[in-house]
Amino acid sequence: MRFFKEIVLAIFATVLVLIPSDVSAVEQSRVPQISAISAVLCDLDTGRTLYEKNPDKRIYPASTTKMMTCLLALEKSSPDSIVVANDDAADVESTRIVAGQRFYMRDIIYQMMLISDNGAAIAIADKIGGSVSGFADMMNKKAALLGMTHTHFVNPNGMPDMAHYTTARDMSILARACMQHSAFRRIVGTKQRNVYLLTPSNRKNYCENTNELLYSYPGCTGIKTGWTRAAGGCLAASASRNGRSLLVLVYHSDNEESRFDEAAALLDYGFSIDVNRK
Repeated sequence: MRFFKEIVLAIFATVLVLIPSDVSAVEQSRVPQISAISAVLCDLDTGRTLYEKNPDKRIYPASTTKMMTCLLALEKSSPDSIVVANDDAADVESTRIVAGQRFYMRDIIYQMMLISDNGAAIAIADKIGGSVSGFADMMNKKAALLGMTHTHFVNPNGMPDMAHYTTARDMSILARACMQHSAFRRIVGTKQRNVYLLTPSNRKNYCENTNELLYSYPGCTGIKTGWTRAAGGCLAASASRNGRSLLVLVYHSDNEESRFDEAAALLDYGFSIDVNRK
């Protein structure tokens, strides 16, 4: 019995650590239980943490990696620059890219972010960094500038690699930086779009955003899904209501659907908090 009580007390103490001390007992009682191994909920504008679970645990980011790829593409290239897909972009799983296809940068970014096209990310990396490894160096330098101290990237799309890792806290830093860019917000808030190719000129790809919360969660403004067997269900999501904007990141949820339910539950909790209390 004593051993059981000690376990209960330890679990209770751990839960308290996850919630800021200025959150009331009533608000704490509404915190949802989630399967995600790691999660962060914060105010998108101020960065104030509202909830966290293992925020500094090393995790695989899967396709939420593409937030960094998109950010660098917006910062380091022109929307009208031409991206040519090489063989390495076509030779990756989960892509519609065919070697030799040509896109405007602005269009291939949409294809990457909306349908999480892994080949599009490779093509962007080749264009900007000269190679995947060259682009990964740029990603890591940007991560360091942002203060992402527990992150290391080796590819632009989040395909599994033991050397490609981050934390939920670091990815919240990245997501907040990304959402400061109007072009980034416009991209991740788009539900559907036709992406027109330059070559072949008669070709277009219809892209529908993989972020289900854009369709189901009132006020959702983005951001990016992720899934691999190693990473589990991953999601960076943002939403705005009544003048408040929140950001949630969940990593290694049980499956592809639970990530949406858990992110929505955490957003609901965040919006329920009385931010005007004394």
